[in-house]
Amino acid sequence: MATIIASTPFGVTEASRDVFRHSNISRKFTQLNIALAAYIEFERDLEHADCFDPAFLSWTTDAESARAEVLSLSGSIASLAVERCEDLPLKRSAMLTRAMIESASEAAFTSLHRLLGSHAELFACLDAGVVAARARQMLEICHDQIDAIAELGEFNDPVAAWAEPSFDAEQSVLIAACAI
Repeated sequence: MATIIASTPFGVTEASRDVFRHSNISRKFTQLNIALAAYIEFERDLEHADCFDPAFLSWTTDAESARAEVLSLSGSIASLAVERCEDLPLKRSAMLTRAMIESASEAAFTSLHRLLGSHAELFACLDAGVVAARARQMLEICHDQIDAIAELGEFNDPVAAWAEPSFDAEQSVLIAACAI
């Protein structure tokens, strides 16, 4: 008769419990990263083309639909419930992206963009584990794309770039500095 000997260690054939499973927010956030990349590329294309030329009308339409897609995805992420702690920085980054794209001025855009540095702990996942590592990877991609958005000419205010600082403003700054 044959003797049965286990040739594989116990538990090796079972699935690992430490795997990444998407939450609703992380699934939408992955889609947001893809939509952000497309939006950035369409906007870069428009910067190098005459957007008022009828030949580039489809480019403008593509850029507008990509922008609408990013705003739609970020809005849907903001409305979803947080399922796990790793979802919070994803949700905050999506809300920040939406606010930056919808900002009315260059100053508002810049102040929102600075939040990534001044309040980095709100937009980072510091936990350990597979889920946190995947969330960090998604956040890194998103934050790189936010930096790329900041480099786009669409968010530069031409009036602010051409405005000369007034002599009166300089005087009031000097008077305030002297008063201190």
